[in-house]
This record gives sequence, structure tokens and C-alpha cells, in this order.
Amino acid sequence: MEFKRINQIQLPDQRFYEIFLPTLFIIIGLFGVFNHALWRDEMQGWLVAWQSDNLIDLWKNNAPSGHPVLWSLLIYFSKNLTGTPVSMQLMHWLLGSSAILIFWRFSPFNVTTKALFTFGYFPFWEYYFVCRHYVIAELIIFTFCSIYHLKEKTYIPFSLCIGLLANTQALSWSLAFAIGMTLVLDWFLNSNQRNNYKRNKNWILDLTTSIAISSTLLIFGAFSLLQVRDSVKLLSSFIDIRHFLRVIGQIFGGYMLIIPNSSRFFDLVLCALITLILLVSTITFIKFYRPALIYFFSGIIFLFLFNYFLFLGDGSRHYGYYFLLIISSLWLALSNQDRRFTFSNHQNLFTKGNLFYFPRLLTICLTIHLVVGIHMVINDFRIPYSSGRETAQYIQTKGWEDFPIFATRDVEVATVSGYLDREFYLPELNGFGSYAQWSNRLILDRTKTLDEVQAYLDKFPKVNKLLLLLSNRSSIKNLEPGESLYFEEFKLIADSKFENSFHDSEMFYLYWVERNVD
Repeated sequence: MEFKRINQIQLPDQRFYEIFLPTLFIIIGLFGVFNHALWRDEMQGWLVAWQSDNLIDLWKNNAPSGHPVLWSLLIYFSKNLTGTPVSMQLMHWLLGSSAILIFWRFSPFNVTTKALFTFGYFPFWEYYFVCRHYVIAELIIFTFCSIYHLKEKTYIPFSLCIGLLANTQALSWSLAFAIGMTLVLDWFLNSNQRNNYKRNKNWILDLTTSIAISSTLLIFGAFSLLQVRDSVKLLSSFIDIRHFLRVIGQIFGGYMLIIPNSSRFFDLVLCALITLILLVSTITFIKFYRPALIYFFSGIIFLFLFNYFLFLGDGSRHYGYYFLLIISSLWLALSNQDRRFTFSNHQNLFTKGNLFYFPRLLTICLTIHLVVGIHMVINDFRIPYSSGRETAQYIQTKGWEDFPIFATRDVEVATVSGYLDREFYLPELNGFGSYAQWSNRLILDRTKTLDEVQAYLDKFPKVNKLLLLLSNRSSIKNLEPGESLYFEEFKLIADSKFENSFHDSEMFYLYWVERNVD
């Protein structure tokens, strides 16, 4: 009898999950907006926009960052929502939520794959909780995939996708290049596409307008990047086997979220072999639809060459572009299964039912992404990403926010500056500021911080007492709160330490500096 009852239980249908899971994603993200403590890279973007009075100031303040201006522009226009960094977080949440809603509405994947992807590392954590420009690339590339069928009527939306990607981040050029190559080669290789497009009465105007829009935005994006061309270090040797394997390791990271240890040659070779299997499996699966194959090859090759010759990448946020290329290539292929260009019944290790069949490997990869993504989100509710907000709240609670504050290192203390909404004296700038000004800053020896404090006291003889804010690597070791150090010109008293931070570099230490007055 009991077994009958169990068998009669009706599980929710697919439609339920298609509504519930994206809604759950959006709600968790909104809670994250008000919980997540920004760290330096996030706060840097906020401060650049917040301290810009107009668009000209925004351009000047953003230029030294090496990033195109689109992200700063979005923050600039949304900054007055709350007048605090939460404005940026709300805007970022809206972009990330929109990307996932598009993914659920238009992507051809089954519910299981959509669920694994949605709560995976990149869409759920790195490009959703952490407020950076990478979410724009995710949103644009998903928009491109969802409107790909419009190419027979107009190219204008695609020109906007290409142009906006070029103004998002340097690595986003790989996605812009992939879209461009896909559309161009499809034009020349697919006569049906040309003929269908030319049936439009204004096709010449549409094509000319599309080329003009994409070209203008590409030039503008390139100009933004070229402002920091002197800081780019080109590869010294054209052939470097270890570096070559490290770049392959970035592709491996896109699939598996793991980067091989570059100091161990065996790790590099092993991960390269696994990456080769993953790439062959991907190509074997999407090769039936030529545009998807062109898109995948174009993006991977561009990104690989960029990583090899210009910038290897620094962390998961960068090799996430490989992941976006993989997912979007698959999206294009599965959405156009009725337009197969190649057919083959040849069976091998990479075909359906065999060991390296791509959907099977993709499920393994997405499961890894899911576990890590959920872990990072839960961890963010447990441990602040930075102790900058806690430090700022402590200073405000004590009523010290108007005291003179000497702070270093500038890159790291920007989080505290942003939450206090005030400038500090930054020795790297030899003056007052709130964020890292890459074109003007000095590189200082962290061990000589107290010499810089003495220089500050000499520069401002009327200041007899000030707060000293130091980040972890600049802190004075073995000095506990309440303990003091005495120097010829001043006394240093340790006040508090803030070490509850995911990032070690964003633990902060507060001290009082009192001038010795005769």
C-alpha cells in the first residue's frame, strides 16, 4: 500500500523547473548584492566612476586602467541609484540575471544541463557575485546566440554585439573576433544566407550601417586599449614550450576549473593531453554545423594567441572566456541541428555512446563547476571577500572618519576608501586619493612604511595625530592591539586588526600615530 502511494507522487514538470531555478538564482543573487563585501578590483571600478563629475573625467580616470570604458560608463550612469557601491552591485546583478534569463529562455540545452550551468562557478559566482566587467561579455554572447537566426534579415544587432564586446575588456576581443569571422565566412560560404539576406529591400543600407557601427566601436575600443600599450610585455621568445603548455593550461582551466602547476612539467603535459581530448571531443560534436565550428575555432585561436603573446591571464576570471566560447559554440550547434552541413556514421571514441562523447564530458565539467560555484557562494555568506567594509564600519562606529588617515598599499586600501567615501593620504601618490592611479603612482618598499609616515609628518607639521591604515603585507608584524612602538619623532599605537577576509591581501590593520610634542 505504501509503495503505491510513493508511486503516485507527482514530481514537478519541466515547466516548474524552468521558472523555479532562474527565480532562485535571481533571489540568491539579490541577497548577495547586500551581503557581498567588495574587494579592491571591484571597488576600483566603483571609485573611478564615482569620482568622475562628467564623461570627460570618466574617460581620463578610466584610461590608465587598461580597460575600455564601457563598464565604467555603466557604473557612471547607475551610481546615483543609492549613492553607494550597492548601486554598482545592483546594476551588475541586473546584467547577470538578464544573461541567465536569456540562457533559460533561448538556449537549446535540457533542464539538467541548464541547471548545472546556471549554478556553476562562472555564471553563479565569478560573473555574478563578483562585480566586474566580465558579466557584460557573458550577457552579450548569450544575446548573440539567442538572435543568431536574425542574420538572414539584418546584421545591425550583430555589429552592436561585436562593437560592445570590443569595449568591454581586452579578452572580449576574442568573442568579437569569433562572431565577426562566423558571420563573414557564413556570408561567403553559404549561398542560401546571401540570397535570403539580399531579399530584404534595404540590404545594402543594412550591411553598410552594420559595418560602420562595428568599425566605429572597434576603433574606439582599440584606442582605449592602446593607451596602456607601453605596459604590455611581449613574449621575449617566439618559441617557448613551457609557456605554450601554460597557455594550454588556461584552456584546461576553462573546461575543468583547474590550472596545472607551471613549475611541474609533468602536470603541464598531462593537462595538455587531457585538453587535447576535450578539444577533439568538442569539435567532433559541433562539426555538423559549420558556423559553430568556425566560431569555436576563431575564438579559441584568437584567445590562445592573445594568451601566448600578450597576456597569459591572471585567475579564473580570465580563462572563463574559454568556457564562454565552449558553451556558446555548443548553443549555436544545437540550435541549428536541422541545418547540418556534414553527416557521418563513422564510430570512434568521440561519437555517441563512446568514452569521450562530448555531452558526457560536458556533464562532468559542469558538475565540477556546480560544486565549486555553490561552494564559493556559500563561502561568501560565511567569510567576507574583503575585510574592507568591516574596517570602514569600525572607523565610522568610532566616529573617526574625519581624522587624517595615512593608508598604504593604495591598491588594497581602496576598498576602505570606497566604503568610507573619502580620500586618504597615499604615499604611492605622494598626496591624497582613493584608488590606484596607475599612471601616476610610485612603487614603494613596504618595509619602509614608517619612513613614509615620518615624511608625512614633516609635510604636515600641524597634524599631531592620525590614523594609520595598513593592508596585510604592509602591516607591522608582531604588534598586537594596545601595544606601542616609540620612535624619535612619534609614537605608534596598535588599535585593531581585521583579519576575517577571504583575500589575505585584504586584511587590514589600524594604528594611531601620535607626534612627540615637547
